[in-house]
Amino acid sequence: MSTDASSPALAALLATTPARLAIGRAGPRQRTRAYLAGVADHARARDAVTTEVPARFVRKLALVEIATRAATRADYLRVPALGRTLAPVSLARLRRCRRRPEVQLALADGLSSAAAVTNGGALLRALTRLLRARGRRLGTPLFVRNGRVRIQDEIGAILEPEVFCLIVGERPGLATAESLSAYVLYKPSRRSAEPDRSVISNIHRDGLPPARAAHAIADLIDEIRAHQASGSALAAAQSGAVAPPRASHRPIPSR
Repeated sequence: MSTDASSPALAALLATTPARLAIGRAGPRQRTRAYLAGVADHARARDAVTTEVPARFVRKLALVEIATRAATRADYLRVPALGRTLAPVSLARLRRCRRRPEVQLALADGLSSAAAVTNGGALLRALTRLLRARGRRLGTPLFVRNGRVRIQDEIGAILEPEVFCLIVGERPGLATAESLSAYVLYKPSRRSAEPDRSVISNIHRDGLPPARAAHAIADLIDEIRAHQASGSALAAAQSGAVAPPRASHRPIPSR
């Protein structure tokens, strides 16, 4: 393929991806513009991982804040297991929340505070409206500070929702630092494993916009409730295959 910027084939490819293609060079090095853009994107990614979601943002969304045993971002990054279990004070707060809802919603900062702040509010508001319009009984909306995906299991074991949707800031890259994923789980428990979760990812302005993502998640929740299954069991139910048994062992920690 021609690397000429005016090439129609290259122009068509560049229109479909944020990848750094045909950026050119000055001798053996990148051009200054491309180099500086890369440095700026890397800085945004680092900031997204290391900065905190402001408390005023949580208050504005009227979320009940709970925290994991990762007391700081440094702890969260250094010891992943801390982000999968709740701090004792949060356990007490969680037990005062609404129990056994049809749908539990929670936002976690995860690996990108920028994703939570930029897209989390819009997604939560749109999804809440849709679920209420469909007659779903919702739990107390939560914000999980320094939370990883597996915190869904501990919260679910306490609140016992039928379906739990955890929205998490995903690991940033150089293309975007603002991407969210929604992990949707049927009848969560401490024995839940990764294959039990259904995931809708790449939620951000240049991927799946929050408004469209809200519809996709609401439809997924309807499917999960109809089939009483999520993750691989839902896929099997939708295809008519025999569903695999839910994990009865302690799953290997991943996120």
